[in-house]
Amino acid sequence: MPAGWLRPIYLLLGVVSLAVAFVGLFLPLIPTTGPVLLAAFFFARSSRRIHGWLVGHPRFGRTIEDFQAGRGIPRRAKVVAVTMMTAAFTYSTVWAVSHPAARLLVALVGVLAIGYVLRLPDADRAGDRSSP
Repeated sequence: MPAGWLRPIYLLLGVVSLAVAFVGLFLPLIPTTGPVLLAAFFFARSSRRIHGWLVGHPRFGRTIEDFQAGRGIPRRAKVVAVTMMTAAFTYSTVWAVSHPAARLLVALVGVLAIGYVLRLPDADRAGDRSSP
C-alpha cells in the first residue's frame, strides 16, 4: 500500500474510473474495459476490500483477472479501444492542438498508446476462458 496521504487520492481516482466504466455500459462511445482496469489498479492501492469486490464481480472480474495474468483483453474491447483512441487522438492532433510541437507529441503518444493496446493478447484466444 502507498503512503497514507496517497490512499484517498487513489480511492477517488478508482471511484471516478469505475463511474466512467459504468456509464460505458450504457453509452456505446464510452469505453468500459480500460476504465475498469484502471479502477482495479487504483483500488489495489487504496482499498483491498473494494479491489476484491471488483475482481470478484461477475461482469468485470474475468477481464481484470485475464489482464493481470497476462492473458490480455477481449478482442471486442481492443477494437473499441483502438477505434476510440484513433478518433480522439486524430481530433486532438488536427483540431484541438495548434502548436506544431504539441501536435507531434499528441500524435506520438497516440501511436504509442494504440501500439500498446494492439500488442496485448486477445483474451478470447489466450486459453480456455471466453470474454464476457
